[in-house]
Amino acid sequence: MPSRRSSAVLVLGVTAAVAVALTGCSASGSASPASSGPVTVQFWHAMAGPAATELDSLVSEYNADNTDHATVKASFQGDYAAVQTKYTAAVQSSSTPDLLMMNDVSTGFMMDSGQTVAPSTLGKVDTSTMAPAAKRYYSGKDGLAAMPFSVSMPVLYIDKALATKAGLDPSSPPKTLAEVATWAKRIHQASGAYGFSMNIGDSWMLEELSASGGKAFCTPDNGRGSKTVTGVSLTSDTQVDFMTTLQSLYQQGVALNPGADSAAMNSAFASGKVGMLLTSSGAYTTVDPDGSKSVVARFPTTASSSDAGQVIGGNALWISGKGHSSAQQKASFDFAKWLQTPDVQAKWAKATGYLAMDTGAADTSVGKQSLADPNVATMYQQLTADPSSTAAAGCVTGAFPTVRATVIGAFNRVVEGADVRATMQTAEQQAKSQIASYNQAAGK
Repeated sequence: MPSRRSSAVLVLGVTAAVAVALTGCSASGSASPASSGPVTVQFWHAMAGPAATELDSLVSEYNADNTDHATVKASFQGDYAAVQTKYTAAVQSSSTPDLLMMNDVSTGFMMDSGQTVAPSTLGKVDTSTMAPAAKRYYSGKDGLAAMPFSVSMPVLYIDKALATKAGLDPSSPPKTLAEVATWAKRIHQASGAYGFSMNIGDSWMLEELSASGGKAFCTPDNGRGSKTVTGVSLTSDTQVDFMTTLQSLYQQGVALNPGADSAAMNSAFASGKVGMLLTSSGAYTTVDPDGSKSVVARFPTTASSSDAGQVIGGNALWISGKGHSSAQQKASFDFAKWLQTPDVQAKWAKATGYLAMDTGAADTSVGKQSLADPNVATMYQQLTADPSSTAAAGCVTGAFPTVRATVIGAFNRVVEGADVRATMQTAEQQAKSQIASYNQAAGK
């Protein structure tokens, strides 16, 4: 990766209201002299619960089996917002970890930080077995910027019993958001349960509903072209239409508003209080642990468009450059590459609910067991069919965490009855200002 000049990068965490400046971001490829003796890789991550247990198991397996005498030391740093805050401080104190797990929406920030090296500078990366959507998401102008690790997709969960009670056939699920709304009303009328709910703690679902109508969330071109992101699109006819549809469901009492707590939404679905759920494929093991309660359907479309698709979620592994020896960089790369192997990916997916980013995982024994579940198979079919469109590629801007807070704040007002177009126009203007501030601080 080419060197990057020093810059100050403005960062606002998802839950933070105070800006933290990253200063002195120098050449991303610079490294300390090669160290002698055994190499230790400091690995920061944000996994908790079963995912943390599985990650610790994988780290132990790698440490026991690798032949280069490198030792990976994994440490939990809190949720992704906390990780980004700690990483920002680590940049200023020259104490960044050798390897960092960071979520999808922080990709722009990580690219701008100038602290990491492109995987291809450390060895051969076989991108032919990566899910194309994952490869696209984590690639910049200079190619792959990080090693994709975990992949998730937004999907529609349908409670089979509630749908059947409403005279609906869950084996022939709704394909458009308008059809989802019709189903939600019928389920509510027939059972008294909520017909629908979705993540509303951040703007993720709005981004996905935009992409499923072929609309890029950020302008211009989701930051995937030659120009830097300068704003967001929230008021196209497609977006106003789907937000109006959702507003109606909430206003009529058909939809459950879970607030910022997705756990409450998942629990409501698992206990038969919600008929349909728009959320992550990663929620499967929570909302339907034995796979018997639900039908998982593809994410609904919001407009007819050849560009319509879904933006992946998940995380990637970033290898630190500045201040890290070539041996540490190489060891970090080797571990990250091992985590991408089919057997590891299959085990990780089965244990966590994420989808495997390596297509070869489907041919492993564990992968075959997972795909025997038709719900899991649907998730992978959606991932495989995701188009190579600007809308489905997702937005890349370092201001994304801040922008998300602005957008979901506006949508919450829409849910409460505010005028859709006027409210989202105001959010567009506020997001534009936030992005401009970030871009100026980042020297863009």
